[in-house]
Amino acid sequence: PGLIDAHVHLSHILYQSHMTGDEILPFFLAHGVTSVRSTGDNVPAQRLVQRHAERTPHTSPRVFMASFLIGGSPAHHPDVGWSLDKPEDVPEFVAHMAAWGVTTLKLYINVAPEVGRRVIEEGHRHGLMVAGHLTSYHPSDAIRDGIDSLEHIYTVADFIRRDPDDRHSVDLRSDAAKRLIDQIAESQVFVDPTLMVFWGTLFFVDDPQVIEHADNASMPRRLLDFWHLDNPRRLDSFSSGPIAVRRGTFQTYMELVGLLHRAGARVLVGTDAPEPQVPPGSSLHHEMEFLVQSGMSPAEVLSAATLVNARVLKADDRIGSVTPGKKADLVLLDANPLTDIRNTRRISHVFKDGAALLPAEILTAAPR
Repeated sequence: PGLIDAHVHLSHILYQSHMTGDEILPFFLAHGVTSVRSTGDNVPAQRLVQRHAERTPHTSPRVFMASFLIGGSPAHHPDVGWSLDKPEDVPEFVAHMAAWGVTTLKLYINVAPEVGRRVIEEGHRHGLMVAGHLTSYHPSDAIRDGIDSLEHIYTVADFIRRDPDDRHSVDLRSDAAKRLIDQIAESQVFVDPTLMVFWGTLFFVDDPQVIEHADNASMPRRLLDFWHLDNPRRLDSFSSGPIAVRRGTFQTYMELVGLLHRAGARVLVGTDAPEPQVPPGSSLHHEMEFLVQSGMSPAEVLSAATLVNARVLKADDRIGSVTPGKKADLVLLDANPLTDIRNTRRISHVFKDGAALLPAEILTAAPR
């Protein structure tokens, strides 16, 4: 089936490189990504990108929109954030987002728990899914309140540290870790690890193997220039400290994904493209490779990148599997991905709505 990226942004990040979301759409489709799930952005800008995708189906994936990033005051990202400080303000906002046609409401790092709880309640009343990139709202509480997905593996990992002030002190053997892993598995909340953004953007921006990775070479010059300008600020936060320690933490994150999977959690496949060193399209294949390294089988990862991702969009009646009556979205490969997940990169043709497309021809619509 056509692949789905379960975590992208289509105006946030791009505007800083003087690009628009429609310009990166061909990169997704050329790499077999026939649908993308936005996880928080400027809503009118997203709608314009979605309309462009609808007009250019043979060079664009399907676009599923999300709300602004919902947090407290001040908004963490003013260009794409929306401050909601009181639960009584939530119903009007959610109704407004539903009227725009979003699929997902996105709770962000500084959302108050009482506001998050009301967003979940109102979102479900409108038939919307609610995702969370959480710090002030404990994921355990959010799960009890009915949240649908936890975005980024550190939304789990940051709450099982030995030292709350040290992001490298994650303790997977603690009672707190076992309780949270069991709760996630039992609740069947979706978990979207986005390992790519930790590898590409947060932990290793001083590693030439990351900066100069071959997948980055095909990206537009404007996007590469922005990435290189943005990277130094990461050296003062996530990429500070010895690289060996950071590599150890990344391995711990992958181990946590494996523990969640073995416990029965529903793992999504998302990337956070186009964050620095997270190239649209190809990064989904890299994410799948990381998930196999985390302990999932190639078949399980492919199911996650298709049918499970479709379920978090409430679109599994239309996409996500090869079934009569569903959209004819397919990826034709030259080699078997069940024996080596890297073979998902061996794309011969992409089928979108039944139209057979060559990756090279799709990319003629992409900027350089």
